[in-house]
Amino acid sequence: MSCTLSQLSVIRGDTLKPAPQINWMQDKTSHDAFRRIQTLLRQVEDRLEALLEDGGETPPKLLSAMKHALLGGGKRFRPLLFILTVPKGVYEEAALEIGCALEMVHTASLILDDLPCMDDADLRRDKPTTHKIFGQATAILAAISLLTRGMNILASLDGVPGDTRGKLVAVLSRAVGHTGLAAGQEVDLTQAAEMSMGVEQKNWLKTGIFFSAMAEMASILSDRCEEEAAGLSELAFHIGSAFQALDDLLDATAGPGSIGKDIGKDVGKSTMITDRGEVATRLTYLCHLQSANAALARCGVEEEPIALMLQSIHEMAFGKGVPL
Repeated sequence: MSCTLSQLSVIRGDTLKPAPQINWMQDKTSHDAFRRIQTLLRQVEDRLEALLEDGGETPPKLLSAMKHALLGGGKRFRPLLFILTVPKGVYEEAALEIGCALEMVHTASLILDDLPCMDDADLRRDKPTTHKIFGQATAILAAISLLTRGMNILASLDGVPGDTRGKLVAVLSRAVGHTGLAAGQEVDLTQAAEMSMGVEQKNWLKTGIFFSAMAEMASILSDRCEEEAAGLSELAFHIGSAFQALDDLLDATAGPGSIGKDIGKDVGKSTMITDRGEVATRLTYLCHLQSANAALARCGVEEEPIALMLQSIHEMAFGKGVPL
């Protein structure tokens, strides 16, 4: 799909106003899709809390830091998306467990990203960052604990064959390791002059590769046909690309306290804003968002709830406050 500036009416200085209408975004939402998402959200929240129960074996400060970072905040977009990309009736309990594992690994990356040696952030998910409350040492240990807890969940899924569990662990560990998220973060922090890497490739490693891993894991768990697996990969590509473009855009243009985390942390870094400017970044985001929706029909997924999630992220980012 191609987009043009005229089609989307993107104009300089209009970045934080509600984004131009996209044909699949409707003023009314499906009550069934909304209820489906809300039901899954409650299940995810309840299961995340249960998965951190330790029987009194974890030092209280460490467990509190893990709970502070993981519970009571976040849109839960990643676990909800994963669950919705696994067909109903196919390893439903395992899909919930994997979704929670993904949220733990994602949260671990946020704890590390916020540290003084990285982005030095004070606010995350509308509350103080983990290291601000518990100190840097405990924050690092909390990140390691959440990362390993997530991997442990994948490795011990009930009812899932051992070779499938092994593949899931391999995909996720590759996505967050030295050829994935960690590599993108290193390039982002140091500019890695010795590596020839454009801003889109760096952004893909920072954000998109995690969504790509989710799509691959969903295909592995549900034994998708080649066509649906390709559709899921396309969906993941466009969602990951849209998320990073939006993150670059909001970091440069959002008002203080408006998005639940610090802004201006990309100053001096190579971002889509510095590479292309606000107008082109917004256009890139909108094109990827619309392309993600277009890919849904080829994925064999519950289309309406995922489309509603994409719409809600979009509207929250631009100040409309759709609850999700």
